[in-house]
Amino acid sequence: MSFMAARRIVNYKLIILANVSIIWVVFAFLFLYNIILIDKNDVTGRSLIIFSLAFATIGFVVSAALVFYLKNAFRHYPFWLSVLMKMFLAFGLFLLIAFVMLSSYYVFAHKGTFEDFLGMFYREVFLSKAFMIFMLDLAIMTLLTIVVLEVIDKYGPGGFWSMMRGKYIKPRVENRIFIFLDINNATAIAEQLGHTKYFRLLRDFFTEITIPILANGGEIYQYVGDEVVLSWKNTPLNKQRCFRFLRQAFFLLKRREPKFMKQYGVSPTFKAGIHSGEVTAGVVGVIKKDLVYSGDTLNTAARIRSKCHELDESFVVSGDFLNDFFTPYAYRVNEIGEMEFKGRSEKEKLYAVIFE
Repeated sequence: MSFMAARRIVNYKLIILANVSIIWVVFAFLFLYNIILIDKNDVTGRSLIIFSLAFATIGFVVSAALVFYLKNAFRHYPFWLSVLMKMFLAFGLFLLIAFVMLSSYYVFAHKGTFEDFLGMFYREVFLSKAFMIFMLDLAIMTLLTIVVLEVIDKYGPGGFWSMMRGKYIKPRVENRIFIFLDINNATAIAEQLGHTKYFRLLRDFFTEITIPILANGGEIYQYVGDEVVLSWKNTPLNKQRCFRFLRQAFFLLKRREPKFMKQYGVSPTFKAGIHSGEVTAGVVGVIKKDLVYSGDTLNTAARIRSKCHELDESFVVSGDFLNDFFTPYAYRVNEIGEMEFKGRSEKEKLYAVIFE
């Protein structure tokens, strides 16, 4: 993976971390209110700003651990067990940070002997009501952070805040790019591996291609069996990102081939169809809401992907996608010709994409 791709992934995680950290900062003031409400003596003569900054700092470190390290650490475990393990590790990290910060505070504030300091530290910190409230608030905030991260995973990059703002409550017309991508020879591989093992291969396959998706700013619209549908806003820059995604995903799976062969005895490859145009976007559902795109653009993109096998080409794009777009270096686009699609009166000009 290139430095640019790695930077985009880190930036994506930093944006999530910033959003979560804001929640922690706001909650720091609620935490202080709890202390004042229950026991004013714990904050008498002490700076409320320092208390707020301390809680916010601890929240930032715990959130960073959840976002960068713990978010996907237990993805193969049941959800309830994954949450418990994350909370346990976050709790341990909190204790370590709190101990270091509070120890430093009392070391600089206390002028007695070391034995006196230890006794006072034990009585005034670990046996205080404030510390107990600290523990309770940490548990609540850690659980809330984990839930927020899971919701962000559900809606994908940018999708969570779009749903929160009610962007798609009313249907709106958007011009978007769609990639329909699925595994080659999926039926034969499923018969060879069996249902359970094939599902594990699917999960690992989707996990691997998520890296180049994030690196190129793509949105995962939906998974359908062995197929994933990706989307970008229709801009010249995003058209380049679509090409980069295909190339990076292709060579990433090439590098992962030994791992797949060792674990499954087969290494998946994929085919993809790309098309762009106007769609209608909106939220549907009552007991389960979801963002849905509709329109001829999606139908055409799906049919282009289905043409890959017929044409013996891995990556096929439409003429509409290539409008106002210059093929980047290291890619070759060969014209296939105009083809008819079932249900459409007009023919669509198709092109094959080849990596050089």
